[in-house]
Amino acid sequence: VDVVCYDELSSFEPDVEKEGSPTLLGDKRIEGSVWPKSIRGSTPKIKGTCQIEKAANESAHFMRFYVPCPHCGEEQYLKFG
Repeated sequence: VDVVCYDELSSFEPDVEKEGSPTLLGDKRIEGSVWPKSIRGSTPKIKGTCQIEKAANESAHFMRFYVPCPHCGEEQYLKFG
């Protein structure tokens, strides 16, 4: 396996059958890959308890989607309320 994708990571249980976090277990499957890729996406939930927040803080690469302001054109990223 070269790629593991986690969609709606915030909805995953933090521990899968007492074996560890879903990302830990999934990422073990790409350990032997020449070009491993772990993709994580989700709608954020409660700050401080959300798995996607934890994954984002641990990531070496963090990307945001920037959009131009319709009034002044300044680029800004979308924030969830």
